[in-house]
Amino acid sequence: MSNTPQAAKPGSTNQPQWGYERADCRGANALGLFIDDLQRVLDTHEADIAAQPAQLYEAQAQANELVRRYAALDGVPAAFSGQSVTLRAARNSAGTVQLVPLFSAALKQALISLLNAGGSRQ
Repeated sequence: MSNTPQAAKPGSTNQPQWGYERADCRGANALGLFIDDLQRVLDTHEADIAAQPAQLYEAQAQANELVRRYAALDGVPAAFSGQSVTLRAARNSAGTVQLVPLFSAALKQALISLLNAGGSRQ
């Protein structure tokens, strides 16, 4: 995977499509797709964080780019505009280092609303 979330190359079948590239990335569905994309970023870097703490900076750069791409789309909730996700490395009770996303206020509220609505998306 490249340094930042990027559009899949035409004809490329080895990388799944990013949510922001999908035609149905609108409204509440965009919030759900964003969470899926963010998890993809976290999964990409999580194993490296314990061995190479500097990977946190790479993961943060990708999370920043992800928010920027969603905020630039037409038809997505205003919750992305001017918002952020801050990644922190933390040890869980088993001693494993994990990446934890901290959402800015408006983005957090939009995600909570999505969860309360039952996450109705495809």
